[in-house]
Amino acid sequence: MGDPDVAQTEAMRRLWILGLCAAVVLGLVAAAPLARTETPNCSPGLHTGFVEGRPYLVYIPASARMPAPTIVTFHGRLQKAISQIRGTGLKQVAEREGVLLVAPQARGGTWDFRGADTTFTGRILDDLSCDDPHRTYASGMSMGSAMTFLQGCAEPRRFAAIGGVGFEIFLPKCVQPDPVPIIAFHGTADRVVPFAGGLTASSATAPPAQATMRRWAAHNRCRQYVRTVVEPGVTLHDWDDCAQGAEVRFYRIRGGKHAWPRGRIDASTLMWEFFAHYRL
Repeated sequence: MGDPDVAQTEAMRRLWILGLCAAVVLGLVAAAPLARTETPNCSPGLHTGFVEGRPYLVYIPASARMPAPTIVTFHGRLQKAISQIRGTGLKQVAEREGVLLVAPQARGGTWDFRGADTTFTGRILDDLSCDDPHRTYASGMSMGSAMTFLQGCAEPRRFAAIGGVGFEIFLPKCVQPDPVPIIAFHGTADRVVPFAGGLTASSATAPPAQATMRRWAAHNRCRQYVRTVVEPGVTLHDWDDCAQGAEVRFYRIRGGKHAWPRGRIDASTLMWEFFAHYRL
């Protein structure tokens, strides 16, 4: 019989070698770079894509027929992309109408209005293969709404129409681009981004909501204005007969707070019904 001490030593040596090999393999896996740019395929479901390491979500309903109309939707400050897909009712609209949803993720939860996130959004659209670039629309909530309005000021514009909830902006750079169709919603009891304008919860300054929408109507050279009570406490301010058919609709929700409207009116459905009229 062999020496048991020698056998035990040999077994320990083999275990040590196996452990070393495993550590090397794990180290190589950990060191392997993540995909810097990865575009989801067109199969139904919720997918994650990457542009230069930055994530975004794409929801493709089984009802979509490619190339499909697409809504890019921007989340609110310190929120997540998934909240725009699951918390707004847009997913139900997508399933019903065969629309793709794209939800970019902001770095640190806040959008960059200096141009980096507009470029990021453009790269996402450049990489997608399932969308119809002539039927692509932008929407957003709160800070994401302001980001959406910024897309209406971008040149070249990538969106046939835009829609926002809870934060409307019109910057000096918005004066030059062509008219853009807009639909927006804002509650009068909003304490995060005040309806009347002023300091927001993030210490930014917001302009008055209704005055901002009037500026957009003037920019779009609208010549007709109609005010309609569509539900108790919900007033639609509609500017029509605009240059290039770029209508402006603004829903004033009396007592409405800083939330995506899903009660007295359904913002997601109204947005899609508005968007569907427009193509680039």
